[in-house]
Amino acid sequence: MDCPACGGAGCEHCGPTGRLQVTDCPLCVVPEEAWLLLRLARLYEKGLPPVAGGALDQAAAFVEACDFVWNEEKYWKIKQGRIHE
Repeated sequence: MDCPACGGAGCEHCGPTGRLQVTDCPLCVVPEEAWLLLRLARLYEKGLPPVAGGALDQAAAFVEACDFVWNEEKYWKIKQGRIHE
């Protein structure tokens, strides 16, 4: 794939080729903090800010259930042609 740092021009991350070889699942290299940030951003989008009394005070099981429901809703809306990706 094209190197995200240089857009394929070549840099210290990818060398002169401008390309990176993906040998592991990309999801495995995403740090845990990034997953938390993405989860908090989704909750904030739904009106639950990442502050005390908001998303930070919700049970982990509730937050995971919300993610599941919202992902299912989005999947079916895309499948029905009601929204586009």
